[in-house]
Amino acid sequence: MTAIQTSIHIFVEVTKTDKRQVEFQQEKVTGAQIKDAAKVPLDTDLARRVEGKLVLVTNDETITIKNGDQFIVLPAGTIS
Repeated sequence: MTAIQTSIHIFVEVTKTDKRQVEFQQEKVTGAQIKDAAKVPLDTDLARRVEGKLVLVTNDETITIKNGDQFIVLPAGTIS
């Protein structure tokens, strides 16, 4: 029996007019992997939208993603 591979689609907002859909084959990813897939510099801040708030995701932090998760790219040092 073959396992079904499912893709997880997340959204990365680079600017107000540049929102990128990114696809992963696994649910555990790092901030650096998200930035790389969205083609944004590693020296920017990446924040996840959680219940209307922005939560910083560092490059080496591993998080669990699910379909439809939203992230935003900000200048370095914006979120502490």
